[in-house]
Amino acid sequence: MRRPASLALTAAAIAALAAAGCGSDSSKTTTTSAAASGSFPKQGIAFTPPADWSVDQGSGHLVATAQAGQATVAVWRYPRGEKLPTTKLQLQAARDALVKASHKRDVTFEQIKTAATTIAGEPAVQIRARQHIAGQPRTVRSTHIYADGAEIVVDAYADADSFRKVDADVFRPLLRSLHVSQPR
Repeated sequence: MRRPASLALTAAAIAALAAAGCGSDSSKTTTTSAAASGSFPKQGIAFTPPADWSVDQGSGHLVATAQAGQATVAVWRYPRGEKLPTTKLQLQAARDALVKASHKRDVTFEQIKTAATTIAGEPAVQIRARQHIAGQPRTVRSTHIYADGAEIVVDAYADADSFRKVDADVFRPLLRSLHVSQPR
């Protein structure tokens, strides 16, 4: 199975997104009511964002970002032409490829835990890790969902001191609220 380089792309894009969050709005568009509600039908993605978080619609593969303080969620949709992983063995191979690409791309990447799972009723891989984003140490939950001819990536990260609380209060509930479908 040819492994998409999404985590490698995602790691670079996260760094760019984090840098943009430190003073530049160039990667974001104006918040719309769709963004505020977490509904992005053109990309086939919907989620329930936290009420007190800033939600912005993205462009290109970046569907949306949600931010509060040093915590960020970035939702991406990458169309895939190859057969998507569905079996446990295929998901394990995808996970291994993602971890390998992350180590190769980012020397600060330190794997905490990985799992083949189901998110939004679809096969998925989750990777929790420590790494530096825009020069700052962060704990990351990167979720790769394989559905509807795409790899939907939900990258959620925060500083190490607040990650557990933000993960429990925001990141995991947001993932539970996620719905994916064919883009309109």
